[in-house]
Amino acid sequence: MHEAGWAKLGTPAQYFRIEIPRGQLEDAIPSLLQAGLNGWNCTLPHKIEMFRLAQVHDPTALQAKSVNTVQIVDGKIHGWSTDAGGWSRAMNEAWPRSVPPGRTLILGCGGVGQSIARHLAQTGCQSLTLVNRDPKKAQTLLRELTPMVAGQFSLRQVEWSPSSLQKALQETDLLIHGTTLGMKSDDSLPISKEWMTPPLRIYDTLYRKDFTPLVQAARERGCLAEDGLAMLLHQGALSFEIWSKKPAPIESMRTALNLVTGRNL
Repeated sequence: MHEAGWAKLGTPAQYFRIEIPRGQLEDAIPSLLQAGLNGWNCTLPHKIEMFRLAQVHDPTALQAKSVNTVQIVDGKIHGWSTDAGGWSRAMNEAWPRSVPPGRTLILGCGGVGQSIARHLAQTGCQSLTLVNRDPKKAQTLLRELTPMVAGQFSLRQVEWSPSSLQKALQETDLLIHGTTLGMKSDDSLPISKEWMTPPLRIYDTLYRKDFTPLVQAARERGCLAEDGLAMLLHQGALSFEIWSKKPAPIESMRTALNLVTGRNL
C-alpha cells in the first residue's frame, strides 16, 4: 500500500521489509542509518524499544509510550505513534460517530491496548475497563491513567476470569481486543462465543487475509464486529503523511491493500 501511495504521488521511493529478531533492534539501528533509510515502521515486538531509542518524540509517541513510525531528520531519530490515530479513523469509518465510544472494555493491556487506553483517557469515553491476563500490567496502566481521567468517567480493572469477564461484558458497549489470540489458526477465542450478545460491538486490532476467529464468531452471534485491517490502512496513511508531508492518497493505498488481501475495505 505504501508503494502504491508513492507511485500515485510520482515519488521514487521504496518500502520494504527488514526482519530484526526480538532484542536486537538497538544493534541494528546503526546499520539502518548507514544504509541511508529516511524512515521506517516498527511492528511487534519493537515498538516500546523504538520509543526508548528515538531521540525526538512526537506528542503521539509520548502519549502511547511507543513508536511505530520513524523519520530521520538531520541525522536524528524522530518517533511517532500512529496506533491510536489509525484506530480512531478506522472506528469512525466503520461506525460513524462512534468515537468517543460508550462503555469500553480493553482486553489486553500490551502495546496496542495501552496506546488506545491512553488515547481514550485523554479523549474520553463513557467508561473504561482494563483486563489483562497478567493483572499487574492492567493495575500499572490503571494507576497511570487515573490522574489523566481525573474522575471524568468510570475507570476500573477486572480480573481475567470467566465470571469477571462475563459480568464486565454485560456492562460493555465496545470490546477492543488487543491480545495476540487469533494470530494463529488454532488459537482459542479470547472470550466465550456465548458472551457475545448484541448490541455489543467488537473491534479486533488483529487482522488476517480472512477475518479473525473473534470477528467471525461475533458476527455469527449477530454482533457488529471489525478487524484491524482498516486500522492498518489508516496507521499506514498517517505514517505516509509524516514521511511525505503531503495528504496520503488513501484510496490508492486502500486499493492496493484490497488486492493483496482479497478484501473490500
